[in-house]
Amino acid sequence: MEYINGGGYEIKEKVFQRNGTYIAYPILISETEDEKLDSWNSIIVEDIGRILNIYSAYTFAPPPAGEDLYLQDTLHITYEIKRNDNRYLSIVYKADFYSPYAAYPTQMVYTTNIDKEKGRRLRLSDIIPDPKFLADDLTSWDIVSKYDDLKEYPGAVRDYINGLGKEILQMGLEKADIIGADNYLGIYSYLTPDRVGISISVPHYLGDHAEYENAINPR
Repeated sequence: MEYINGGGYEIKEKVFQRNGTYIAYPILISETEDEKLDSWNSIIVEDIGRILNIYSAYTFAPPPAGEDLYLQDTLHITYEIKRNDNRYLSIVYKADFYSPYAAYPTQMVYTTNIDKEKGRRLRLSDIIPDPKFLADDLTSWDIVSKYDDLKEYPGAVRDYINGLGKEILQMGLEKADIIGADNYLGIYSYLTPDRVGISISVPHYLGDHAEYENAINPR
């Protein structure tokens, strides 16, 4: 996978694969040395490392019968670039994880948002002045999840999110985009050319995660 950017650099796919782990992520390259690209790539690689840390800690004890019955966890991470222009780079990762000792496989969403001009990683609080107010109207945004064509799905997700309670949702939004245990509602933001998107973890029966988008200009 390769993208040519008008700024004179390319985006190429890097792949790490070992045992049951497969990770694909983008790296920006240029024919000349560029400190800006180095800083952007550092943010991407650090986020990938944080995602891996989540799953390295997520282990189940093997069965007591012996090593010959031990089955391997599998982790498959892919990505999609949602926005890439002179100002922002926004990447959505989907992490499919399966442990043979879990009831079912899971798919979680993580994101990396980079302000290219300032060379820093963005969180939802950097994009929307006070994200806690989203607790009032997040479910009124356009739902764009994989099951949004099912008639009952939008209402079921809305009921789940509203059932969290406004205070819990506000606190979760304040922790959005932290890749780690502090982000206990699994909320991650992303940018498209004309919209802001928010992914939130939901129960497995609702698809593990749900995405909402709205036409908001990042501040």
